[in-house]
Amino acid sequence: MKTEVKSTRHVLFISPELSERGGREQLSHLLTKNLERVLAGKLEVFRLSNCRGTTNVLERLLGRIDGITVQSEAELLNRVSQSYPCCIFIEGSNLGRLARLLGKSGFEIPIVTFYHNVEARFFFDAMRASPSIHTFGVLIANFIAERWAAKYSQRRIFLNNRDAHMHEMLYRHAGTDLLPMALRDEYNPAITLANSSWDKPYALFVGGSFYANVEGIAWYAENVASCAPIETIVVGRGMEKHRTRLQKWGGLNVVGEVDDLAPWYAHAQIIVAPILSGSGMKTKTAEALMHGKPIAGTPEAFEGYDILPQDGAMVCKTPADFLRVLAEYASLESGFNSALRNLYTHHYSEHSMREKLGKILYSI
Repeated sequence: MKTEVKSTRHVLFISPELSERGGREQLSHLLTKNLERVLAGKLEVFRLSNCRGTTNVLERLLGRIDGITVQSEAELLNRVSQSYPCCIFIEGSNLGRLARLLGKSGFEIPIVTFYHNVEARFFFDAMRASPSIHTFGVLIANFIAERWAAKYSQRRIFLNNRDAHMHEMLYRHAGTDLLPMALRDEYNPAITLANSSWDKPYALFVGGSFYANVEGIAWYAENVASCAPIETIVVGRGMEKHRTRLQKWGGLNVVGEVDDLAPWYAHAQIIVAPILSGSGMKTKTAEALMHGKPIAGTPEAFEGYDILPQDGAMVCKTPADFLRVLAEYASLESGFNSALRNLYTHHYSEHSMREKLGKILYSI
């Protein structure tokens, strides 16, 4: 089936203001780009500005978060009444207040919500990692918004079955579609010919400084890296703040933010993903597949991915599991695994995303 969807009316895509920062933003950019391609010019974007500080605490607790304000709500209603799209596609269940607003305004237009995570689960874990009045408030605001997204959306798109089932347990509304993680292809085989950024063989951890990454790599630093036969390099924005804590055990070096991840992937012996909690799908796993690199990770790191151990993806549940895999790869040449690269191409690339988006929108 062709991925292009023909329609005489457009789809209105509602999304927060984008940056180039983390994995969520990467996926958001990719979703916008490929919706435009699938809809062949019939996509209209309504972007919510990042306007923190313009809403009070009560408004935020009632779902006015991530750019939703009284003004943006009025602008959205005006836009919809003038153009009357055939479908409204909301990027993120954190924007559930807008699904409620549109659902209660009398527009007979199907509402589709794409879930990056089950936000209630994500922010519960964040609160558990750093308990405070603020993190509790963020959890409540996102729970309320997500409950509205569940109630007022006709289609609910999830990254994986685990999130869809958790959402149904929380809100009594089932997921309707799956759209797995996808990444823009940034693999460049020529980079392998350049000199390595590190002078010794290394395992690589990639991830920015947010709670699940810090929690996971701290566990790994204490229980695995200090005993491993190969050094572990940590690359990611903000990770330098945790350098002292992570390096005190030995066997691990924190590089922090880098301009280009590709050389670090190219010369790594293996990628490690010791993620202990979270929701959605992990960007670092898709990146490893894109670069054709073997990966050792916890079950959480592989959630939603259809990968077999013989392909070069090793599930590690204990420190001993990680140490066994690292010992196996410590003496091997850093190389390219075509089976992993093929998994990325067929299941987690832009082409794969367009095929799945086309089928979902065609059915609507």
